[in-house]
Amino acid sequence: MYYDTHNHSQFSFDGARTTLEKSTASAISKGLGGICFTDHCDFYVPEMKADFEPIVCEVFDVAAQQQEIDSINARIAGGEFGREAARKFKVLKGIEVGMEEKSRPELEKHLSENCFDQITASVHYLEDSDPYYGPYYKGKNWKEAYGRYLEAYLREMKWLGDRFDIMGHFDYITRYAPYPKESILYRDFPGLFDEILRFLAENGKAIEINTKTYKTYRMRTPQLDRDIFIRFMELGGEAIVLGSDSHDCEQVGYRFEYYAQFVKSLGFRRLAHFENRKLKMVTI
Repeated sequence: MYYDTHNHSQFSFDGARTTLEKSTASAISKGLGGICFTDHCDFYVPEMKADFEPIVCEVFDVAAQQQEIDSINARIAGGEFGREAARKFKVLKGIEVGMEEKSRPELEKHLSENCFDQITASVHYLEDSDPYYGPYYKGKNWKEAYGRYLEAYLREMKWLGDRFDIMGHFDYITRYAPYPKESILYRDFPGLFDEILRFLAENGKAIEINTKTYKTYRMRTPQLDRDIFIRFMELGGEAIVLGSDSHDCEQVGYRFEYYAQFVKSLGFRRLAHFENRKLKMVTI
């Protein structure tokens, strides 16, 4: 069964609404095959964020998180979460790294000192701004705002190289945008998307369908563009992961069956996850 590859816990700066145990129990109750906790790791936090909330440490305690995951896996194996879970269910150790040029030295050191099942690479902050609060979009039309975001992704993924596994929420920038243009579409950035998708395909990376992005927020509902994934397949890509980006246990596995069938309708037959940084595939 499918794995939820993108989840946050009490170890993330914004994850106080759930715990590793609660989200694991939710994943098991929903019939998932496993869950990966990818707590936040952003070494760079823009100063403008202090105008809206106290700047907090956005780097989690890896040792503490992984110790608790080991404990939960032992309890699962011992039957505490049910006989079926004991046979099949896995809790994986992950991290969601926030890519930003200013934080390259810290990020490189951090990844060299720790081991994970999966490393998801995302962009949360860019141009000294947090898009969640809006200033990033000022003075830009939708094409400039979305295009610069994709350019930052491509630049930082190329720098990360073999130090990551999954391109996380490539259309995160649309969640909080003020434009009528709600979605990032392949046809609007064909050259950029080709570079991104070719890089992922040629290096055995996965692209994430982040199901949280397609929830209605501020009366806007971004749509997932099927052309992006068709082009990914044409360029030799095969690894697609589903991630709920959960910050509470109810969100775990959000609309996974719908998006699994979406992926299947494009011609893909399997969904991916990573264990010990190795690609694993599960039939849809």
